[in-house]
Amino acid sequence: MSELVTLQPSCIWKFFDEICQIPRPSKHEEKITAYLVDFARNHSLAYKQDTVGNVFIEKPATAGYENRETVVLQAHVDMVPQKRNDSNHNFLTDPIEAYIDGNFVRAKGTTLGADNGIGVSMILAILDSKDIPHGPIQAVFTIDEETGMTGAFAMKPSDITAKYLMNLDTENENEITIGCAGGLDANFTFELEYSNLTGHEKVYTLSLSGLTGGHSGFEIILSRANANKVLCEFLYAIMEKTDLRLISFNGGNMRNAIPREATAVIAFNRSFENLFHKMFERFVEDKMSQFYQTDPHFSCIAAETISEAKAISQEQTAGIIRAIVNCPNGPVKYENHNCKILNTSTNLSFVNTKDGKLTVGCLLRSIDDNNKHQLANAQKAIFELYGATASFSGEYPGWQPIWNSQLLTVVSNACKTVFETEPKVDIVHAGLECGIFADTFPAMEAVSFGPNIKGPHSPNEVVEIESVGKVWHVLQEALKNIPNKQ
Repeated sequence: MSELVTLQPSCIWKFFDEICQIPRPSKHEEKITAYLVDFARNHSLAYKQDTVGNVFIEKPATAGYENRETVVLQAHVDMVPQKRNDSNHNFLTDPIEAYIDGNFVRAKGTTLGADNGIGVSMILAILDSKDIPHGPIQAVFTIDEETGMTGAFAMKPSDITAKYLMNLDTENENEITIGCAGGLDANFTFELEYSNLTGHEKVYTLSLSGLTGGHSGFEIILSRANANKVLCEFLYAIMEKTDLRLISFNGGNMRNAIPREATAVIAFNRSFENLFHKMFERFVEDKMSQFYQTDPHFSCIAAETISEAKAISQEQTAGIIRAIVNCPNGPVKYENHNCKILNTSTNLSFVNTKDGKLTVGCLLRSIDDNNKHQLANAQKAIFELYGATASFSGEYPGWQPIWNSQLLTVVSNACKTVFETEPKVDIVHAGLECGIFADTFPAMEAVSFGPNIKGPHSPNEVVEIESVGKVWHVLQEALKNIPNKQ
């Protein structure tokens, strides 16, 4: 046990502390799902695990609440594995080192996993409770939400019989989410054309780091620097002045995280070296000034490197750089300019050089499927113009809001009781499993809510301690007031 167990409400933090001890990056959830199965057995609760790994646990109603509508409490068990450069953390074997930092809980050098570990912990606390009134509960713990929502996609209409679903994966207290953007993964691949260097080149490694990064849905609107785009802007400036050949480019590693780091190895004529250093110094100064508010720890280093034997052709180098520079990134369209609801965006998530190929990956998001597909076609046209092949996968639907739902009324009233003010009812620009649930279970009403979590999908992730307690009270109040069956 860690110091987390001293926090209130203890029934939440004891489970979160246990979850932090269990490695659970996306695609590697077998240990956390085994923990959930053991929990169900130890509590003599009915459970099942489906073929992909989702865990379902049922708890009967407490006395006097047997006639209430059944509620699904749902959270995903995986977490985004991001760490700082100086961290040796192994997400497959090491526990998350969570600690108290004033009013927050954070982790040493890594993502915390409060997204969605706090939601999982709240559900376990309800299942573990003996004195919290509620109707019948179906707890659903899904796998792989962060890298494809394959758990939610595997759900069958027969898996859930409830009328209501409360998803605990929203990251602002007193905010109720009733709609979200859908998403689409895009890959653009260049088959690389290498040839020998002449021996008259200088080879440099450019390393950009220290960016803030963050969630590519919730935080894409904040105009933070994208490491891949920024570094490519400098390469484009060099290309305009001299013959440039790219040897490799690698940046970012998660589709749903704004890339914080990027590295390029380049070759140029040695006669250009003095001007290169002047341009590099100006570039760093300009970018530090441009992003001093959003990315105050911006850093870029240029280091001469032992000469490589081969490099990508000058023509293909130019095509790769132009494609990345021209590729849309960030907010693309707003739903309503007055209320600033983001309709469509894209994150240039990663650039990877491996096995003779350079692949650029983007995550496209939109409330409107037509806008999403138009954006995909625009990006496809850009990359194909410069010789890349395009492929798309992992599409998931948006979640259309139901503004007059009974469940929204219940949760809104619970928020008003706890926060003594009207909650914000919102559509979020991020992929939530509720969109897939709404597709699979069209008659079911759903809402999403949760405590204040800042910096998800980055090593800056924190959860506000007091907020967890408030949202815990909202959950209890909502369960107590679920309507009777009709």
